[in-house]
Amino acid sequence: MNGTEQPNMKIKIQTFPRIHLTLIGMNNDGYRINGGIGFSISNPKLSLCFKESESVEITDLRTFKFTELEKEKLISIIKKSIIQYEFKKSISCKIEGDVLPHYGLGSNTSIYLSCLEALFIINNHKYTHNTLILASNRGGTSGVGINTYFEGGFVFDVGIDKQEQILLPSSIAERNDNLPLVLNKCNLPNWQIGICIQNISNKSEQEEIDFFKSCCPIDKSSVEEILYEAVYGITASVLNENYAVFCKAINAIQLTKWKSLERSIYGSELYELENKIKSYGADCVGMSSLGPMLFFMGENLDEIILNINKEFPTAVCYR
Repeated sequence: MNGTEQPNMKIKIQTFPRIHLTLIGMNNDGYRINGGIGFSISNPKLSLCFKESESVEITDLRTFKFTELEKEKLISIIKKSIIQYEFKKSISCKIEGDVLPHYGLGSNTSIYLSCLEALFIINNHKYTHNTLILASNRGGTSGVGINTYFEGGFVFDVGIDKQEQILLPSSIAERNDNLPLVLNKCNLPNWQIGICIQNISNKSEQEEIDFFKSCCPIDKSSVEEILYEAVYGITASVLNENYAVFCKAINAIQLTKWKSLERSIYGSELYELENKIKSYGADCVGMSSLGPMLFFMGENLDEIILNINKEFPTAVCYR
């Protein structure tokens, strides 16, 4: 994209969240590490409004905001590109919307990419998807978020070459310009999906780091089980538009080693909510990324959501 330079340019970028089904290569004795499968969804949204500024300014108007440390990290990434490309103009950004940070919706990645995209447009500088991805330093564990930002759809990637890489959460993983290898990128069938954000405490960036340090690596046989569900279950059913197999694979993934570890950090609260959603008629229930957001599919989503709201009045659901 190459914008026409205008004085006092204002830009609005609307981003959509993603569901990350599971990470895959969380072992250290294989060819590659990380990788994952997931897809974008239409709700809830984030709106980011930008204008020219003398310095980088981030105003987070969400109910649950960036921490000061997270805001400083974002500002640092933006400033790095300003220096690298010798940009004359900086950006001011206002963030609004219902996408909560650290709930499994991929909001941080979409905000980073939006800020950089706006920066390049305001400075009338040509860019590609990879220009922004590399500048963002996101995608350290999986290519799902960095790819669905641009075109939506479904993404299956196989991470990066093992080399001397360490298993870390995406927020701090050093990628060294080594982008995740995407095996399949396609449109998702027009299936209706519900998501549920319950009043379960999410995990901070430091808690995510501690989780990775304590749980990685897992054994190779467990990775092979995840990979089977990712290829023969999820990806094949997306390409064949086989709803029944897709749901079966979603449920199976929740029982795999890595996803079981992720789910266990929330304990009985998460399991109780999941079991209730199933009892209301859901064909599958899964947790996105490190959670605690749950997603589900079923014949009558409206009825399932109504029942959730009755029994869990603090829960927020989207279709």
